[in-house]
Amino acid sequence: MKAFKGIPRRRILLALTLVGASTGAYAVGIGSNDFDAVTTRLQNWMQGSLGKTFALGSLAVGLAIGVVKQSVMSVVVGAAVALSASIGPDVLSSIFTATM
Repeated sequence: MKAFKGIPRRRILLALTLVGASTGAYAVGIGSNDFDAVTTRLQNWMQGSLGKTFALGSLAVGLAIGVVKQSVMSVVVGAAVALSASIGPDVLSSIFTATM
């Protein structure tokens, strides 16, 4: 933050918000479907047997590390990864297809 030493934080936050909003509005205006096949395939993989295997594997690794370290945090991280792998594609799909 040395580069922004003389500028108040509110102005920096406002500038970043405006840049983010303008790029978001620009991205919404572009309606290309170049990557529809890839996103459909990845979503099907994550919601199918590959996603379940990934979720169970991350949960198992979290449990194993938690037993070795005798810590609950590894189990929480494993459960969070498993949860985000199984629910994440639906959440992201609903975010990107939402309309105002």
